Amino acid sequence: MKILSLLAVATAIGGVCAAPAAAQGTPAPAPPPPAPAPAVVPDLPSESGFYIGGGINLYFLDRDYAAQGLPIVFEDQPSPGAFMARVGYAFNQNIAVEVEAGIGGARSQFTTSGGGADGEIGMETPLGVHLVGSVPIAGGGYVMGKAGYVQAKVSREYLGFSPPDLDINGPSFGVGAGFRSGSWDYRMEYSFMSGGDSGDGGVLGMFVFNRF
Repeated sequence: MKILSLLAVATAIGGVCAAPAAAQGTPAPAPPPPAPAPAVVPDLPSESGFYIGGGINLYFLDRDYAAQGLPIVFEDQPSPGAFMARVGYAFNQNIAVEVEAGIGGARSQFTTSGGGADGEIGMETPLGVHLVGSVPIAGGGYVMGKAGYVQAKVSREYLGFSPPDLDINGPSFGVGAGFRSGSWDYRMEYSFMSGGDSGDGGVLGMFVFNRF
């Protein structure tokens, strides 16, 4: 009996001693992996805010109105140009309002004798204000439409004689397309002018804008 008791005690002591050794032999759990760094998002221009730009408008004038007071008949529409500055405010990526003003640029020359130029037509102080709606498409492009009001003076010269300037004023409606890249915006558009006594005409515009 004593021998059995001694064996039991030895076994218990051995188990107690072996437990810490087993615990020491078990590897500690690996620490959790570090959390991934947050993605760096580049600063993009706000969809709303002011923008400014410049470009050129090429005007296609009503032939009868352009010849008013002159002893000539135009076979084609006179097409003088004007350098334009334009300021806009975008309420969001779809709606904006734009105001533009310009100075005379490329004057349209014409001839009645088949030789050199006998006269020319130019645009003076063109102004306009439009409400612009645009719809983004893939790749930074967009299509747009606009409606507003335009006015300008048409100056003319024929064989050294300068008749009174003509006034153009009336509603304007246009469509176009463009491409946005960062804060830059490139656009081409065509507008239809309805000027009452000044007849109907068109305006082809090419512009570059930058958002503040």
